[in-house]
Amino acid sequence: MSIFIEAPYISSLKEAYLTNRCSSCFKTASNKCPNCEIFVYCNEQCRMKDNIYHKLECEAYKNSTKENKFEEKVIARMIARVITRLNLDGGQPEDDLCIDLPKSIRRRPWSDLLGHRDDIIHSNRHLNMWLTTKKQIDFLFKNKFNNVDLLEIFGKILINRFRVGFIENILHGRVAIGWAIYLTTSRFNHSCQPDLLQCSYDINMCLKFSDPHKTIPQTTSEFYQLTVSYRHQNDFRLTSPLTYVPTRRQRRIFVNFFFFNCHCIYCDDDLRNRYEESATNRLCNQCGNSLVLQKYSHDPNILIVNCLGQHKSCQTEQTIDYINLSTIDYTEQSIEIYEHKLANIEQLLHQNSILLLQEREKVFFVYQNFLNHDHLNENQRINYMNRAIELGQLLIEQYDVHLKQSSIYPKIFLTDLAHLCEIAGKKSEAKQLYQKALHLWQSDYGDYIDYKELYTKL
Repeated sequence: MSIFIEAPYISSLKEAYLTNRCSSCFKTASNKCPNCEIFVYCNEQCRMKDNIYHKLECEAYKNSTKENKFEEKVIARMIARVITRLNLDGGQPEDDLCIDLPKSIRRRPWSDLLGHRDDIIHSNRHLNMWLTTKKQIDFLFKNKFNNVDLLEIFGKILINRFRVGFIENILHGRVAIGWAIYLTTSRFNHSCQPDLLQCSYDINMCLKFSDPHKTIPQTTSEFYQLTVSYRHQNDFRLTSPLTYVPTRRQRRIFVNFFFFNCHCIYCDDDLRNRYEESATNRLCNQCGNSLVLQKYSHDPNILIVNCLGQHKSCQTEQTIDYINLSTIDYTEQSIEIYEHKLANIEQLLHQNSILLLQEREKVFFVYQNFLNHDHLNENQRINYMNRAIELGQLLIEQYDVHLKQSSIYPKIFLTDLAHLCEIAGKKSEAKQLYQKALHLWQSDYGDYIDYKELYTKL
């Protein structure tokens, strides 16, 4: 497995991990900074390495009130670390951050990153994030950065940062503990069919080729023509069901947050994507094609059934019907109501529609939450568990349609479903699911992570 590895230019832990993760290498640690008594390090070497960045943070956190100490301020701290690093090397690291990359390939300096300042000030979402971050900078660092263009640095961090995740128990997936800037990696453009796939397992960025026969190019122009996918990765345990984001919605996310549009063959095929997202079981009486379900702009409680007009007999889009169909929104108290809503949706939507997949994910997530409650008696627990397993099997069929060849296949879902089968005494089904999960993890990470938790299940 050919791997491209890059160390971070700067990195910062999320607030929740400051007291149990080393601020230098992000590994589990317990040796407190003697001054602020919040930041921890795994050894003296890591503390000394991080000290030049921590000086500012140390005084700020030492003087913080208890209420303010654990408010999320990771971007504010990243900005301070960038300024410190720029004062050291001007944005061009003296040490090579890329491992085993040919010297002939130009490393990307900080100055090459785009800050999108004009886009940020005209986006309410980004502007609010900036105003919050600016208040945090003023609170933490007072007037130390008055002569620095903080907005430009904020934009570069916000748009170019990568989530850092560690894998310490494979059944729990990758744990997102912080953020980092990888200068050279951030140069790669997005593609839904990328050349490179993320397979990071520690603080370093690791990328492998989707085609195992490819190797790292020897020239800068060829190297920077490579692409990566910035789609959500499913190696992390999710707090809400969002395993598969439809292509058109993902494209809007890229435009609205990262200010770029994907023009790969998948994103540009809008007609195919609309069918894939919300095709129904109903056919157009004129052209015979599947009708699709769409939101009605005049009433959020009404959905419309449309013919997309791709046949000569239907040359324009036509609204065929209006439906009052309630999707799942987590406001109900009874699991039976969720199941009733899902049954209505299943009657209307095509079995491979992504909208149906998402609604099934929501109900599976509800089952998981209910099974964690203490108020269930044994019969209820067994009943809900079997219903969750049955629904999980339907989801796997849909994942195999949409994600079979994808690095974003939900590995955590497989191990969760396997665990339910294991508890329910369905040992054969559990073993098959654990085996499938192991194969997917090994395909993405090779020998770089420990699979002992999965091996014990087999």
